[in-house]
Amino acid sequence: MKIRMLPVVALCICMGLSACSHNYTVRDKDPRPDVPSLDIWLDDTLIPYLVLQLGRHPRFKGQPVLLVRMRDDQIQPHIDDLTDQIRQKIMDAVLKQPGLDLSWRPAIRPWRHHRNLEEVYCGDIRKIHYYVGIDCGLTKVEGRIYVKVRALNLVEQKWVSGFGKSWQGAPTAAQRAALDRVHPDVHLRGLRPLPFSDRQPDLLAAYLAQNLSCLVRQGEEDDPVVYVDNVADSTPKVFQTTMELVGKYLARFREVEVTDDPTQANVTVVSEIHAIHQNLHQIWVAARHHQGAKYLPGAETEAYVLIDTQMQTAVAGSLPQKPPERHRPMQPVNTPSLISSFDLLTPLDPGLCATNTPWMAGIRRVQSGEHLPSGGCLALGISLSQAAYVFLVGRSAYGELTELFPSECPAFKEIETRLRPGKLLRFPPLSEPGKGILALDDSPGMEKVFAIAIMEKNLANRFADRLAGHQGLCLPPKNFVSMLPESTPISSAGRIQHWQNYLRDLSDRYPEMVEWREISFWHDPP
Repeated sequence: MKIRMLPVVALCICMGLSACSHNYTVRDKDPRPDVPSLDIWLDDTLIPYLVLQLGRHPRFKGQPVLLVRMRDDQIQPHIDDLTDQIRQKIMDAVLKQPGLDLSWRPAIRPWRHHRNLEEVYCGDIRKIHYYVGIDCGLTKVEGRIYVKVRALNLVEQKWVSGFGKSWQGAPTAAQRAALDRVHPDVHLRGLRPLPFSDRQPDLLAAYLAQNLSCLVRQGEEDDPVVYVDNVADSTPKVFQTTMELVGKYLARFREVEVTDDPTQANVTVVSEIHAIHQNLHQIWVAARHHQGAKYLPGAETEAYVLIDTQMQTAVAGSLPQKPPERHRPMQPVNTPSLISSFDLLTPLDPGLCATNTPWMAGIRRVQSGEHLPSGGCLALGISLSQAAYVFLVGRSAYGELTELFPSECPAFKEIETRLRPGKLLRFPPLSEPGKGILALDDSPGMEKVFAIAIMEKNLANRFADRLAGHQGLCLPPKNFVSMLPESTPISSAGRIQHWQNYLRDLSDRYPEMVEWREISFWHDPP
């Protein structure tokens, strides 16, 4: 897509940008020659140091270690893309060394049907003894990037003295952008820094069943017949649902038989729930021989759960239970969405896109997923239920982003970015097509447009800074630099996923102040 300034001027924007993107491949470097780049410091200093410490120091030998993100001495449940990349590089190097006990906790996913116990990965159900924390950010005064690495002893609850490395340098544009892309750290799911939500009983059950299956596999029973003990009716609903699902998930193993009759079982699964702090709970699940209280070797697993007392746990295929009438809050039943409408518009007659009056024959809404031919043109329309700052962003089929609005183009610079409730913003203005239209060029593929509304000014300013690194309608992109080695370019799928993860995380953290919508369409080749 291009922004065409009728009748003759045309400028490249994000959609269909493949012809422009290859110009920006220069790597930013620290201006001080005595400071090695981050990649060199990782390869030459940090990784050899960690291999030596974790492999030979008696304190760490044989102890499970987990790499996490830290900030201000606190373990962070969310991780930015740069810290995640540093962690992955460390893991790739450390895991090549024999004898190192680096823990890996894969993302929890919905349970698969019918498999064997031998297929289950059982490497990391042990209790973590040490966190190696990676603290990565920008200094407040000079804006230099820093990386600090320290170790926390979870048993003694104190930092390991004499352990650690640090580095500082000038940040590249890509490193700055990567620090802004934040997402939940799936390595921590179920641990105290990132507990399960009470709206995730299926994932909690999958996590517990995964660990239990490993315990059963290591046990003495050749043909396990499992009975899952019921929890008390007074137990929060999330735990009742979880334990019901645990039994169903275990039954999907070909070697495991699950029974409702405790007298027929040779393994009993029992659970305990402990209140830790306010809404934070811990569930312990154990497998034991049915005869007596003898537990299978190491047969305990646990997870943390955060219970939102204002919400009901919703189970797939059912509706949340309604609270009693007297507990209903005094507020409207349906809170209106911040974004009242968001539409992608195109002329009824695409042939008019090449003229000075593209909208003369009328307009229509483009349906999501619709196919549009090259040579057509578009505009965006948005209205809000409450006053908020509006951002419009385009994404090409290659994952390139362009800030469409607010715009530095002289023709659009004076348009107010804070939209009043009920007012319709159309961009570019349909009443003044001479100022420009969004024209589909000859770079086909699936493209998207995004509308983001942010009510709070400081948060909107931070979001604007996040977009500043990308190109605009009248601004070329800054020097983007891949965080990966030069021989490993970022895929278009990777760019797309990073952007969508960023939007989801932003709206999850600020659900009352941020809302976003997207419309996708197929740009067909000429």
